[in-house]
Amino acid sequence: MTQPPCRVCGDSHTGFFAEKDGYAYARCAACGFVFLDPMPDAAALAGQYAGEAIGAEAYPKAASRFRRARVKALRLVRYIRGNETIDLGCGGGFMVEAMRRLGARATGVDVNPGAIAYASRRFARNRFYCDDLAGFEGRGLAFDFVYASEVMEHLPDIGAFMGLIARITRPGGHVYVTTPDIGHWRVPGDVTEWDMFSPPMHVQFFNRRCLGVLFERHGFRVRRRFFKLKPGLQMLAQRLA
Repeated sequence: MTQPPCRVCGDSHTGFFAEKDGYAYARCAACGFVFLDPMPDAAALAGQYAGEAIGAEAYPKAASRFRRARVKALRLVRYIRGNETIDLGCGGGFMVEAMRRLGARATGVDVNPGAIAYASRRFARNRFYCDDLAGFEGRGLAFDFVYASEVMEHLPDIGAFMGLIARITRPGGHVYVTTPDIGHWRVPGDVTEWDMFSPPMHVQFFNRRCLGVLFERHGFRVRRRFFKLKPGLQMLAQRLA
């Protein structure tokens, strides 16, 4: 069976990488991008969040999530203070509120209506939208700082996601992303034993190199990579003029 070209670098040399729970992953020989092939359908992706107790009145581990968000925001304060900021995949709005408290005009977007209901009630001074990528892009908003933590590995169309980021980030603005690092030295030799290797929740994986390639191909320059003891990538990129 012919494998699809790499969605990160475009190279045609992709092949079988690993299988878990009936899902097969392919890997790009050129950049190391790993992705489900075929991608699961919309029903399978939607079903992964079924049963979560999220609504206007309750959000799991809300207090600890907010504490962690405030610590993360402080580390990024130079990109946040006084700017238009957004958290893509904002969940209960904890990072959005943390950015607002540091002087940002903060926005959050998420596809989960329960999460947005909670965020809108708890953190009413911010703007929140319950949208998918296409719906949010249609609003025509632009930002100085875009935050997207543990989002990219869930989205089957990484090109659409990067297109959105490129269009909503103002020239000179910054994007901060986090995602699991399949190239990290602490990933088990048998990758199926890694707790992050969990289809269909995680449909793709990046390493240090291919994440940089992805952003460069969409008009960004990598400004900083952050060290992580655990297998995770944290990267700051700047939108070129």
